[in-house]
Amino acid sequence: MPDVPPAFLVPARTTKREARFNIDRHLKEKGLPLTGSGLHIKRLYYPYWKIDAVLFKVRNRIDERVVSYDKNYNDDVVVENEKTDVSLTPYMTTLPAGTEMAGIPATIGLRADYLKMVPFSTENQQDEFDPLPLAKSWEEVRRTLNKRTNSLGNIVQADFGKNRTELFHPKASLVYFPYFVVESYPGKDYNRFVVDAVTGRVASHVTDRPQSDSFEYSEPVDYQPGQLLVIPHRCGNCGVDLPEEQSYIYICENCRQLAVLDNRADISAGVYTAETEASPNDLLFPFWSFGISQDQSSQLRPIFGGLFSSGRLVIPAFRVQNFDALCRLSKRISAAHPRLQLSLVEQFDARYKPVAVCSDEARMLADVFIHREKYQPGGAPAELITFRPTDSALFYAPFHPESYFYVDSILNAVTFERKLSV
Repeated sequence: MPDVPPAFLVPARTTKREARFNIDRHLKEKGLPLTGSGLHIKRLYYPYWKIDAVLFKVRNRIDERVVSYDKNYNDDVVVENEKTDVSLTPYMTTLPAGTEMAGIPATIGLRADYLKMVPFSTENQQDEFDPLPLAKSWEEVRRTLNKRTNSLGNIVQADFGKNRTELFHPKASLVYFPYFVVESYPGKDYNRFVVDAVTGRVASHVTDRPQSDSFEYSEPVDYQPGQLLVIPHRCGNCGVDLPEEQSYIYICENCRQLAVLDNRADISAGVYTAETEASPNDLLFPFWSFGISQDQSSQLRPIFGGLFSSGRLVIPAFRVQNFDALCRLSKRISAAHPRLQLSLVEQFDARYKPVAVCSDEARMLADVFIHREKYQPGGAPAELITFRPTDSALFYAPFHPESYFYVDSILNAVTFERKLSV
């Protein structure tokens, strides 16, 4: 995905005839007169901002626990403990990007995740459907979204301290959704029907005539959507197809050149592996390693204690289902990093696990990881620290299965549950 938000278009699947049939059915169900001959039909694409982000939630609560029963007073003995819950959840929403228009829904909700879309272009626009101009920029929507998410922490009152809800790593795209806007003027009455041009459902019925169609007079936002690119799944050096297993990093089996599909990854020095005696039970898991500057080291040391004696923050490059487990693993492998002897990888084999987390996402996880560590029960967190690594590298560490865990094969000290790895 490009840095500039791209734009997509949802093709209409309903015809004008089907839209009118559904309007008549809607009126019949409401016991109202059916449509007559004087219908005015507009076909338009209404723009929405689709935002995908990570929601960081902190909830402070009192955990009550009955520890004993007092026979003399016929009452329970209850111990109260302050508890701070920190969680990460995926967050997706759609917000209107055009001017307000009576009857147009304010969101298309979860449909933006499963509707069939095509890139927004003149060639993909259907006949007689016109896109509405963009009236709200991504910067404006981002400010609105931050205010909205910050207010979520106030819905449930904290038992102590202050609840917080924050957005991390918001990524935006534009979605143009098709509607039929049907207007009729039977007698002195006014009716506007907004029909979803994908399902044919009547989305709204407006009987109060609007002053004017504001989109005809609004000043459009100057916006050029980001260009979508398709990266061939081939080696850029010799053109041989890369392995079918999805990963951001490959080593071509033909020419042994490094193939990097992560355009933000800076690993020109190569990919490394921790040296150890080869074992058939070993699996090699990938990790992103980020260098920490002297300035940020002084900021982060109070949070992590002696963790950064190595000057590296290590984030797993494979999927971990549980964020708490990811933080623990990140701490352990970061502390163990100075004791690992690394050498260049010349060829991947079946033991190497795919790189499922790109470098950009790993840096975002580092931001969240650092932010999370500042939340102590009852304490007020400091301002957000944006992690600025001096360099990035990718290395593999060997782990072998033992019972329900993977144990590192070098120090036998770093472990994580086998079920955590996706």
